[in-house]
Amino acid sequence: MSLENILSNNIITYPQYANRILHTMASDNSGKITYKMNEYGYRDSKSVKGVPYYNVLTLGCSWTMGIGVDNDLIWPTLMGDKLGKVYNYGMYGVSTSFVAKTLFKFVSSQLTPDIVLIMWPGFSRRDYINDKGDYRKIGGFRKAHSKDPVWKNEEEDLLFIQLRNDNQDLMEFWEAYNFVETISRLYRIKTYHTIAGYYYDVFKTLEPNLGYTIDYDRFFDPKDCYKNDFKGADKEHPGPEWHKTFADNFYNFIK
Repeated sequence: MSLENILSNNIITYPQYANRILHTMASDNSGKITYKMNEYGYRDSKSVKGVPYYNVLTLGCSWTMGIGVDNDLIWPTLMGDKLGKVYNYGMYGVSTSFVAKTLFKFVSSQLTPDIVLIMWPGFSRRDYINDKGDYRKIGGFRKAHSKDPVWKNEEEDLLFIQLRNDNQDLMEFWEAYNFVETISRLYRIKTYHTIAGYYYDVFKTLEPNLGYTIDYDRFFDPKDCYKNDFKGADKEHPGPEWHKTFADNFYNFIK
């Protein structure tokens, strides 16, 4: 990944993953899961026959990428089983701004999806290209260091201390959400939002400030299925049963 790639209209690409079949990814070193990656370095898409045909783009972090779960059993694929062709551009450790940029780049360089499904990542996350040309991620709730499988940096990153102060994370989400909504209106895309896991609890503490921002007709609140069951192969992410329950509830919300 380069600064030119980030600043262009092209899809953000992960060269280390592109067109590869991998058995480790982020926190998953179990060797039990196959990660078949597309030409951009995201999990490969799946075509479905015999269902209403829509082009569906799913965006988010590792819970959307489906770390620790077979591709056929993760919520984006399960949603696609009912909707059509899914392009899953979830990537572990990414930020809200990354999600917004990916939607813009997708409609600018590939195709306009009929439906976009976003599971928002942590609002306090950041990612950027530093002066050395290295792509960096900041988690926002733990210090990144050289052995961290997600936010790996050569030096311990202390910036996370400031990121959840002074409403910075709230403003970060507000900007990304409204950018996504504006693109969706311009391209006439049906976009639905949600959030889950630890970040759902954080979202609930911030929600009173978002009353004028969020359209709740298109924001799925997974209050009965947001909790991590830690049954993914890496023992850190949700397992197949959670993905099935979440997909069923999300689909029932949007249908």
